[in-house]
Amino acid sequence: MDSLEEVIYYVVQIGEHYYKHTDDIATTTKDEEQAYAFTNLANAKQKAIEMEGVVRKREVSYKELQELSEQHEEEYTRLPVEEREIIETFCQNLLDITDE
Repeated sequence: MDSLEEVIYYVVQIGEHYYKHTDDIATTTKDEEQAYAFTNLANAKQKAIEMEGVVRKREVSYKELQELSEQHEEEYTRLPVEEREIIETFCQNLLDITDE
């Protein structure tokens, strides 16, 4: 695949788990899709050393990303209005924090 057609990222695998970074807390997950995606190989290697893990290179095409985005949009629109409002308020609050 050409680099204009794909996104390359890296995950850190520790045994049967993957490095996950949430709210400034380093944890692991068994679900690779929930793993932290590094876009910088040097940073991924450093974290792998810290966590005693290995770096795995992953590639995803823009077409796959588009299909996933469409799928997530469909799932989102099926949510009850109240749940969508909670999500939208939360996201707006995040944007307000970053604007400060």
